[in-house]
Amino acid sequence: MSNKKKRKAARNIQNLKRDLNPLITIDESSGESLFMIVDFSLPKWNHVRRIISKRLANRNITSVIYAGTPGPDRTIVNKINILEMRDAPEAKFWEAYKALELLYRAAGGTVELRNYDGKTMQEAAAMMKRFNHALVWEGSECDRINL
Repeated sequence: MSNKKKRKAARNIQNLKRDLNPLITIDESSGESLFMIVDFSLPKWNHVRRIISKRLANRNITSVIYAGTPGPDRTIVNKINILEMRDAPEAKFWEAYKALELLYRAAGGTVELRNYDGKTMQEAAAMMKRFNHALVWEGSECDRINL
């Protein structure tokens, strides 16, 4: 008898959504794409406010904003103050961004804007990996860690 663990069957997308409970999902098959990820932070404060946004097929923007403590892989743990903007014109997204940018910069904070507009998720993941914006697992790496 082998002590090797058997790999579980591949999870389907519905099970992943249920298990992981993501704040935002991107369905490229329906014309959605990652738009921007923006981090706002203040010096000497251990929290980050993050906006994750996607562009819809109709060119409008859906985004989620939340605050929390960044982990070693740059994901935010203990998400709080979760707000959502759905199917809004791009101008409205930029108004919200500019208001937050003004507040954080006035308080001496920093704003890190990462633009993925027009990129596929695979291209965006490659950019995240190359610029060390996040830990990203692709292809065989996912199999290795059973994602």
